[in-house]
Amino acid sequence: QSVGKAVLLANQHFGRRELGRAIDYYGAAYEIGRLHFDYKPLMHDCVLRRVMCYSMQGDLQQAHREVDLALRVIPHSAPALLYRGLLHTKMGEADEANQAFQEAVSLCRELRDLVDCIVAFHLVTQGLNDRAIQTCSQVLLRRPDHVMAKIVRGDAYKFHASGYFAKQAAEDYTAILDRNPDLQPLIGEMYTPQQHARYDELLLRFHPRLAQEGPRPYGDYPMCASYRVRRPFLVAAFVLFASAKLKTAVRSMILVKNVEQRNKELFEARCAAEKKVRQLVQTQQRLASVESSSYSEVWGPADPEHIHVRKYRRYWMERPLGFPRRGDSPREDDGECGYEDGSQVRTGDWDEATLGTLSPSMSGSPA
Repeated sequence: QSVGKAVLLANQHFGRRELGRAIDYYGAAYEIGRLHFDYKPLMHDCVLRRVMCYSMQGDLQQAHREVDLALRVIPHSAPALLYRGLLHTKMGEADEANQAFQEAVSLCRELRDLVDCIVAFHLVTQGLNDRAIQTCSQVLLRRPDHVMAKIVRGDAYKFHASGYFAKQAAEDYTAILDRNPDLQPLIGEMYTPQQHARYDELLLRFHPRLAQEGPRPYGDYPMCASYRVRRPFLVAAFVLFASAKLKTAVRSMILVKNVEQRNKELFEARCAAEKKVRQLVQTQQRLASVESSSYSEVWGPADPEHIHVRKYRRYWMERPLGFPRRGDSPREDDGECGYEDGSQVRTGDWDEATLGTLSPSMSGSPA
């Protein structure tokens, strides 16, 4: 009851544009609701109305802090992102404003024309009437009955530096008043960037739901009673999280299997390539041995045109095939000799007694 009472009082003060008291009552409703039952749509709406109040007062820094709080309550909120872009526009931060507006439009496509009109209105306050006319004309091509686009384009025509577009301005104003005479206070006045409330009034008037769907008691929210008992959003969030996690796990498993299969195929291809290379090397070795054997014999005479000498084989110039080179033989230690049975003796250990036992035939001395 306390939260509902505070919300109703805040809405009344906001309707009379008593912004200071509205800020206090919206803040009280937020704090009581946060401690009692933090129904996030209500908390978000209270904070967003505080953003509007601070923006109308010109306290843009505090409005930025409240926008950040609203986005923490409900992330990716299109109205909060729209107001973030509006605050950046008032502060002259074009890049940040464009980014916030693009995020808001990506979440809610019906805000595209409204965002274009806000940008065009800011161009009018900056004196860039030609660009404002072009932007509003593009909106009217998409939606010929868009009222805010006609209001902003009429102001751009009226306050154009050339002064030649008074007729076009009168046509736009006439079309607006024929449709809704209550819009008379919104047309035909020159505004400056310092008039912060003008932006917010246009946004509240032409936003499709912002003025009607403000903060209200718990019972006026359709899902609040169900949320108290079952928390459907929390259950849905867990279901989506489990589904996303399962989907990610399946994709990871498929990716791992594909990588393993690809590695196996690459390994088999590598083994086949190595086998072919070994066969090729063996074939080249056989061909080289056959070709070298035909050139291993050396014949004379050295002069092949010499016909008086019969050909003879020059063995001393041939190199036997397969004969081990000196570098290929096992290394022998200095002063050692080996036998076939593996025994070794040192030549330095042979004394005269041993030499005397050799037979005369081996020693080479006469009998």
